[in-house]
Amino acid sequence: MIPINKNTIIEFFNELIIKQDYFECHEIMEDVWKDKENFTKTDAEVFIVLIVTGEYHYRRDNVIGATTSYKRALKLYEDNQYDLSVFGFEDGFINKIERRYQEIPKKSFVPLQFPVQDWVWEALYNAHENEFDSFSQFMTTMLANFETNVQITHRHSMRDRSDVIQKRLEALNNKVN
Repeated sequence: MIPINKNTIIEFFNELIIKQDYFECHEIMEDVWKDKENFTKTDAEVFIVLIVTGEYHYRRDNVIGATTSYKRALKLYEDNQYDLSVFGFEDGFINKIERRYQEIPKKSFVPLQFPVQDWVWEALYNAHENEFDSFSQFMTTMLANFETNVQITHRHSMRDRSDVIQKRLEALNNKVN
């Protein structure tokens, strides 16, 4: 596995933990995946994309979308046994994901406390230390953080897609002509 740029990992975790913008997490990890020379649909990045997609759906009360994403992610993990520590996750990550998958139909969404390595927390704190009096205050705040910003929660349905629609129309017109 090619080493992943730590700055990109911190950008990903900033979106995941601090902003809780799961849509942006998806975009970041998809870019990491597609930047690989030989990427496949069984790569660890796809697993992570499916997890953050599941979180996105879960927060929006789309239980079917959330459970489908989690089920696919867990199947990928079962088949490939990724070393997720290279992304900054701790060993307990898979157990937490399995429990999350089981609770989705039974519980209302609350942000998942992702088990990440100490260096990730330290880097996030360093990026935001001017907002907190101490590392302890930062950790307490982040572990209780629950982002409810409507723009983040419903990102995919509120974004401007006019360029995508225009390209699809052009492609359709080219096919017809």
